[in-house]
Amino acid sequence: MADLLSLSDEVLCRIIGSISKVKDLHNVMLKVKHMLQGLSSKYFFIGEPSVVEVENMVNSESHAPDEWIESVLLNEIFNQNLNENLTTRFYARKMLRYFRSCVIEKKLKHLMALPESQKSILEGAVLISQWVQTEQEHLISLTEVELKLEDITKCVKQHLAEKSDTFTAKEILECINKVLYREMEFKVMQSDYSFEYFFIDKVLESRIGFPVTLCIIYREVAKRMGIYCEPVLPPKILLHRFYLKWNANSNLAGDTDCNQLIDPANGGSLHYFHPTTCPVVSTKEFLQRMVEYMRRIRLQSIRSGRREGRDRTHFQRRRNELCFSRLACAVSPDQTSSILLYAHLCLDLDVQLEDAVRLLQQVETLHDHRLMEKCIQKLNQKNSLVTKKKVIHLRSSSVKYAVGLVMIYKDSACKPPLLCVIDSWTHHDPDRIFYNVLFDDGDSSFVAEDNLKLNTNVSFVSSHPNIGLSFERFNGRRYISNAEMMTLFPDDEAFALSLVG
Repeated sequence: MADLLSLSDEVLCRIIGSISKVKDLHNVMLKVKHMLQGLSSKYFFIGEPSVVEVENMVNSESHAPDEWIESVLLNEIFNQNLNENLTTRFYARKMLRYFRSCVIEKKLKHLMALPESQKSILEGAVLISQWVQTEQEHLISLTEVELKLEDITKCVKQHLAEKSDTFTAKEILECINKVLYREMEFKVMQSDYSFEYFFIDKVLESRIGFPVTLCIIYREVAKRMGIYCEPVLPPKILLHRFYLKWNANSNLAGDTDCNQLIDPANGGSLHYFHPTTCPVVSTKEFLQRMVEYMRRIRLQSIRSGRREGRDRTHFQRRRNELCFSRLACAVSPDQTSSILLYAHLCLDLDVQLEDAVRLLQQVETLHDHRLMEKCIQKLNQKNSLVTKKKVIHLRSSSVKYAVGLVMIYKDSACKPPLLCVIDSWTHHDPDRIFYNVLFDDGDSSFVAEDNLKLNTNVSFVSSHPNIGLSFERFNGRRYISNAEMMTLFPDDEAFALSLVG
């Protein structure tokens, strides 16, 4: 105690401040954990927490930085035994995605509200990358991307310094081309439709990307070398491809050479076109085209998968399309067509209806739209499930399996046979039982009992995104139901225990 009293007032204030901060963080952790533990009983029959729940979490912790709430959610998802607390982790993932999306959307709105001269295509590209990767443990930051761009710029400067003390703008561009394309070997992805070739952080690591992302990288390096470039559409307008206007005598915005263009997707080669054939693209239009190109690449990926016999499920494809449609709304909140497409997808998938209604309400011309009425009607139907009397499934002698068992799906079309987990069962008729099973690829389906066989390989762990909706943990042999599932299937726990332990 005497040692503490001997410290200066400034040091004591810092110590007290640190203790107070730790206490506040601990309180945030307890409140968020308590909220997560209560979500299953409220939203089990809906399958996802309300958007209002996210807002309540943020507003109730208004004194806490966003990073604190995000840190607690990440800890629940990634720093726990992956076979335990599945239900809490399921809702933590949902809340993390909604929470991060809200934060990113606010940043996008702020960016789009700035004057054109202050808007940053780079910042928009980073936010887009974050949006599609909201469930990742670490989201790349603008600062991290800028540091990587600075490293490239240093290489360019070093090469120039070895040649001369003075150099022209064209010599700078030639040096940028040498560093980017010959030494670092940046190149355009031609055949793979993976999204990682859009994300600027991934492209800076792999040095392979789609033309739109290479355009951003080239533009940023040139800007750091004192050459201002403006993105333009080429004469033959391609959705995914941009050229860069530049000026050999000036690095000022709006003073670019109107007939000399850089093609970042072709090694930085120069082209000459008439000014009227190459309109300058605004930041908003650039980002809109980037999002639309991502959506189209996704469709190409689906078609490619079909040709190669590896097509993913219809549900998963629609969920991916939902992600990009919502992103388009965030980038262009005033674009009616994007909002309508998103609302249609929400209605089709029976998800995020609250969010769809809110977006429709923001556009006055859509208040009386038929789609608004359908979304509200379906939302009310979903909310009524919470208070609806639950149907209890009591076992009979004809039910051979139980919820939580890991099964082999014996459909002859599947080679090798697929593994799945029983999520529920129902009597198709007095003598026939059908089971709803969860497959690893995110699909679920009702299958006949004859197509299932008990799996004896205890190493299988399901990666189905909804496994935590119904199950609390995996004991190495089967999935243990959470409280809500046990209420619906009260006899299945004892039966499953008798089969596999």
